[in-house]
Amino acid sequence: MSIGNLNLLSTYLKKWSYQDNRISISFSYFTELGYGRQMIDLRINSAQNMANEFLSRAIHRVKDVTVNSGQADEEFSLQLANDTETHRKLNLFLTKILNEFNTNKRSSGRVRMISSRSMDFYYNDFEYEPLSDEFKFFVHLNRGVNKMNGDLWSAAVEDLKIAQTFDADNPLVNKYLAEALLKNEEIEAALPHFEKYAESENSLKGYNDLALAYIKIEKFKEAGKVLEKMRANNPDELLVLALQAQIAYLQEKPCLEILEKVKAVNEEWLINYLKNSWQFSLSKYREDEARMWNAATASRYLGYDRPFDLTKRAFNNEVPCAFDSERGTIRFVKTELDRWVEIQNQYQIDGVNYRVYLDRLSKEELKIGEWTPPKRKIKKSTGKKDTVA
Repeated sequence: MSIGNLNLLSTYLKKWSYQDNRISISFSYFTELGYGRQMIDLRINSAQNMANEFLSRAIHRVKDVTVNSGQADEEFSLQLANDTETHRKLNLFLTKILNEFNTNKRSSGRVRMISSRSMDFYYNDFEYEPLSDEFKFFVHLNRGVNKMNGDLWSAAVEDLKIAQTFDADNPLVNKYLAEALLKNEEIEAALPHFEKYAESENSLKGYNDLALAYIKIEKFKEAGKVLEKMRANNPDELLVLALQAQIAYLQEKPCLEILEKVKAVNEEWLINYLKNSWQFSLSKYREDEARMWNAATASRYLGYDRPFDLTKRAFNNEVPCAFDSERGTIRFVKTELDRWVEIQNQYQIDGVNYRVYLDRLSKEELKIGEWTPPKRKIKKSTGKKDTVA
């Protein structure tokens, strides 16, 4: 029988209910078999009892996850590492939460927030320094992931780079570092980490992430090479076909024929992909703001009575738009809207048919919308856009 050690890294208060008298705490950990994150619901009790229950359930939860994933057999046993100190810190963490929880509950709704939300088990230098390099790797990996969950991309990159100094080839750190760099608009810097992750995992997901990173910086040739690797191992995989269609779309080449192949296999999967993953933006049409429509023009073109109705959908990523966060402006590209209408209607993504209204726009507005960007120095396909009636 193999015995593993459960090392808790951090805890975070995810949610709480004054009415149900319950809280939910997520925790991150690592064992000899890797890194993970789980969440446990607890009924309000004394801090000591809640700490005992939490640790007992955490051990069983991680054991079940490990066995169910095939990483260990049913005989696998798990014990809590650094038991006494972990228990002490968790008890203090829960005590702070309970003090605020009970105070807020007595305030009859006047105060609802709880400020004691998170705990890093190795926050202090005197606790961190004696750790092994392997342990330090997981501490910084976890801090990086925690910061990613809080949208603190630059801070996440710093911790993940530190983690990489302890294990540069670890698939997880390369995966998260690539994602954080991508979110931080450091796309070129993210590519080597996507490549390492894809090669080490040799998985469809890893190669898909790498291809999407290339697509984001319009390196379609490189994305195509990644696609070929994916196709060689998974010729009938829907994700491969969808990615092929996406690359064709962004190069303004025919893509509907490829999407039809996906539809023939699994229409529901295709609709979900188009709704949540498809990229409608055509960057070369966004290089000159004077050639884009404002919300008032675009809303009339799509038949909305109020610009707000369109911008609300745009902010929810339901309609393609160009948003400048620094200036707070939102613009729309006619070609993108036409393609959006075409694909929406072709596959009934929202279950409705959309129309465009040329008669609601002035000649000047139509002229702006019909503008075609000049060819770039790098030769690309510039197939004519489809007309949507």
